[in-house]
Amino acid sequence: MRIEAPRFERRRLALTPLIDVIFLLLLFFMLSSTFSRFAEVPVQGGMAGAGRGERPDVLISVSSGSIRLNGADITVDGIRDRLGELKLLGASHAVITVGADVTSQTMVDILDAASGAEIQVSVARSTR
Repeated sequence: MRIEAPRFERRRLALTPLIDVIFLLLLFFMLSSTFSRFAEVPVQGGMAGAGRGERPDVLISVSSGSIRLNGADITVDGIRDRLGELKLLGASHAVITVGADVTSQTMVDILDAASGAEIQVSVARSTR
C-alpha cells in the first residue's frame, strides 16, 4: 500500500487587508497628532488688595480701533521692538488695559508681541 504525503499548495498572501490596516493606522496617527506648537505667555492677573502701589513702566492701552503704548499710537508689529527699546532704558513691568470691545485674537496678538520683549506683563480691564 502506497501512502502519498499530502501536497501543500502555497497560498498567495492577500495584500488587500494589509493595505487596509496600514491606511487605518496612517489615518489614526494623522488625526491624533498635532502639527502646531502651542506656546504659553506668562501673564499676571490682578488680585483684590494685592496692589503694589507702583506705577507700571509701560502702559499699553487697547481699544477696538487703536493700540497705544505710553500714549503714542502703535501697531501690533511694532510692540516687540518698542518694548525692547524700553527694556534697555530700564523698563521692567508693563500693564495692558483692554477695552470691552476688543477681540480675543487682538489680545492674544498683543500678548504674544509683549512676551517677546521679556518684560513682566499684567492685564487689566479698561474702565471706559
